[in-house]
Amino acid sequence: MSDFEQWGRRRFVVCASLGVTALTIGCRIGKSGADNQDGEESVRDADSDADSDADSDADSDADSDADTATNDTSIPPEECNPTTPDIEGPYWRDGIPVRSNFDLYGDAGTTLLLTGVVMTADCEPVGNAVLEFWHADPTTLSAEELDRGVPGHSVDYDRTSPRYKYYGQFASDAAGRYALRTKKPGWYLNGAKFRPSHIHVKVYVDGVERLTSQLYFAGDPYIPDDPWASVAPERAVALTASGVGEVSGVVDIIID
Repeated sequence: MSDFEQWGRRRFVVCASLGVTALTIGCRIGKSGADNQDGEESVRDADSDADSDADSDADSDADSDADTATNDTSIPPEECNPTTPDIEGPYWRDGIPVRSNFDLYGDAGTTLLLTGVVMTADCEPVGNAVLEFWHADPTTLSAEELDRGVPGHSVDYDRTSPRYKYYGQFASDAAGRYALRTKKPGWYLNGAKFRPSHIHVKVYVDGVERLTSQLYFAGDPYIPDDPWASVAPERAVALTASGVGEVSGVVDIIID
């Protein structure tokens, strides 16, 4: 039996310091909230074999994005409605690397920067919350150009490779702020219909899973016919152009 089989799936846990460097790899932690599809206890392990150059780039860009989030002077909301849950879906993987920059592969598409604050329903920031994000490959096509009969129009997830393309996990700072840099995901077929573009997210606080959800994008024409996105208009993030070939959005994540 392999070491993996002996120990089971594992996760990391946040320790005293902040950001990516706050993560101690391989500690066992508990679970609550949304269940995995297989019903097993969810434990996971950050990938100790992640490419060192990618980690260096991720740390550099994470610092830059964190500075952007830190300089945000927006007024905190007076009311914080908990972020609604969504399905985990079939594409979560064990061993998600520790990084907040996923734009590492030179893939064509639109660069996306998401920033926000992790807060409680009392509008209190949650420092050192661990966020896992993962999503499908990017595309250069618009939603209007998609044709389900054309090969390559339906994107996919990196399901098996050691690169874990467009997967990552990191911690919010002491004020609950986070910043994710990636490429905007494309659309993939779910049966005969395209799912709207979306990003999966999990949130852990003090080692306990508190939320599993998905973030969509405002104006996506595939939202109305999607059984999950159509009932969660509050999770459709408004995007604005923030540079050539780059968009950005702000979304606060509120946990019960």
